[in-house]
This record gives sequence, C-alpha cells and structure tokens, in this order.
Amino acid sequence: MTQSAEKQSGNELYSSIQVVHRSLRVLETLAGAETPLSLTTVAERVSLHRSTTLRILRTLAEDGYAAFQAKTKSWTVGPAVLRLQAGARASTDLRQVARPVMQALSQAVGETVQLATMVDAEVCYLDKVEPPDQEIRVLSEVGSRRPLYCTALGKALLTGLDEQALAQTVAGLRFERHTDQTITDPETLIREVAEARQRGYSLDRREYNRAIQCSAAPIRDAGGNIVAAISVSTIGLDIAGETFADIIARNLAAADEISRAMGWHAPLPSA
Repeated sequence: MTQSAEKQSGNELYSSIQVVHRSLRVLETLAGAETPLSLTTVAERVSLHRSTTLRILRTLAEDGYAAFQAKTKSWTVGPAVLRLQAGARASTDLRQVARPVMQALSQAVGETVQLATMVDAEVCYLDKVEPPDQEIRVLSEVGSRRPLYCTALGKALLTGLDEQALAQTVAGLRFERHTDQTITDPETLIREVAEARQRGYSLDRREYNRAIQCSAAPIRDAGGNIVAAISVSTIGLDIAGETFADIIARNLAAADEISRAMGWHAPLPSA
C-alpha cells in the first residue's frame, strides 16, 4: 500500500469512528431528556450542525433507535433502545440470581464455575466464580467470547435452538482446531447438541484447552427458553469417573435452581 493510500485509509477510519461517537452523543442526549427534543435542541446539546444532527437522527430512526413525533416535530428514543434496556436488565437480574448459586456450587466441588449466554453466535461470559485456593486458573474473563462448537457452554446454549435455527447457526460457524479433540465437522456438532439436549447437559472433552474438561447445563427463563448456561471447569479429572459424575449432577441442580428463580416451572410428568 502506498503512503497516500495508507493516509486515505486512515482518514476513512477516523471519519467512521467520528460518526460513531457523534451518533452515540445524539442517542445519549435523547435518552437523557425528560421530554421530546426538537432538532435544534439536539444539535445545540451535542454541538453539531443541524444538517449533521438530522442525518444522524434519521439513521438512528431507520434502525429504531430514535423516533420522530410529527405532531410536535420532536425526537425521542425509539423502541430499539427499550429492547436494549430490557436485555441489560435481564442480564443483570440473571447474574444477581445466579451468583449465590454459583458460589455454592464452586465451594461444593472446588472448581471454577462460569455463567454465559449466546451473543452473535458466540459464548459470552457473564460471570465467573473461582475457588480462592485454586492454583491453576481457568483463563476466561467476564465479557470475553469463546466458540460455540468446542465449549460445553456453547453446546448447552445451542440446545435451545430448534432444528432449523441450529442448522443455520452451525452453518455460519467458522470451525478452527484448538486441540486434537476439537470438533471441526458441522454434522458431528449437531449430533452432539442433540445428545446434550436429550440428557440435559453438555461436555467439553479437552476441545478448547487440552488441560480442561467441562460440563454445562442450560438455564431457562419463565417462558422455558434457554437464555444462558452454567458450567464447571475441571483440570485433571477423569470425565468418566465418579467425581465428574457428581459434578454433573450438582451442575444440573444449580441450573435448575437458577431457572426456577427466573420463573421457570418444569412441566409435570405425564400420567
């Protein structure tokens, strides 16, 4: 790339970032207002020209983040912002409910316990509890992402999709080998998700990290939808042994406790 091309590319990137910053300032101004705002008021509060502000407002409105009230010729936040707020509250509520259950589970099994949800076809960690005396740490951070196809959490989250949605999601994944146990075949993943759905829990057999094996169980909301999953990560345990079987049972019980606290009621067995 020539120097002039690099300069042009850098200018375009700066311009794009500037647009994002300006759009966020406009959105924050609308969200912080107690009453609808005129175009002039919005422009003054964000220190932008009226024409620039109008372009941003119209773009936000196209995606539902802003709304124009024709009668008063004023602007407010749109329904998409309300959905974001509801999602944030749901995530916060889930973490508050799950935290004490995770702490109790981690203390009982002496292992790392993690809570995650699915974001953009990836595992997104919401919370993590580690034993205080654990010498070897599981390398994951709250807010970080991991693949769906080679983590127990990912497979547990995939069990919440119907067959069509599962096939579409798996088709869009980019499979990369992390260990010699990593699943790199879509059909194999779909079969394993089906097995996990049937038995109620999923496994990671050293598929992302060759030292770690995990079990995970799905968490349901009041409507029975799988919205998250809870996992236990172990180092050096025999996945076929009694200790790991006990961890699976405790993990399932923890997921059930969190789900019930979120309003889910298991269906009664048929007569």
